[in-house]
Amino acid sequence: MTQTHPEKQKNHLAPNKPSPVLVIFAIVPLLAILAAMLMVALQPTQATVTADTVNSLNYSANNYLDKEAPFFELVTLDGEVVTLDDYAGKTLFLNFWQTTCPPCVRELPAFSEFAHDKTSQDIEVLAVNFDETSERITNFLAEIDVVGLPVALDPTSDVRRTYGVRDIPVTFMIDGDGIVRYWKLGAMDYFEMEEYAALMLTSAAANEG
Repeated sequence: MTQTHPEKQKNHLAPNKPSPVLVIFAIVPLLAILAAMLMVALQPTQATVTADTVNSLNYSANNYLDKEAPFFELVTLDGEVVTLDDYAGKTLFLNFWQTTCPPCVRELPAFSEFAHDKTSQDIEVLAVNFDETSERITNFLAEIDVVGLPVALDPTSDVRRTYGVRDIPVTFMIDGDGIVRYWKLGAMDYFEMEEYAALMLTSAAANEG
């Protein structure tokens, strides 16, 4: 009778174990995929929702689209009282912002330039700051070198709530009849402001026709 060598028998019965090198090569790609997924999940996003695409969202600002803009009465940084009626016959870019909102701050210089360039075209800008003091706003605008931007104060957030604003920056484009034609959630650059101004002119011409 043939006898099996004990050592050979042990090797024969032992289960095959994966090589440590192969295990490392298998785990490293998985770790890389998990790290990439985590980075994407943590990546900050900036909202750029427009009135044309927001209909599926439960966002209260959209309730005013193609309707009369809520009346407001505010005091500017210069101490003047402004109301919605002051902009009758003009296109108004009504912007809501705060100094602690980075996207808001990014668009302020563009709004300042846009307001300066469009005054003669019956296009006005009113940047409504809420829940902050006039001293804080004045100092901040000086720090970022924004000059000539029409800024109004909404210290109790009454107007912000009236317009259904939850996230900022948000801008309402109101025509000369006081109707909200467009609104934009997220920062805008100068060229996008120009595009909305052109759309407002087209809407005005269509309404007159």
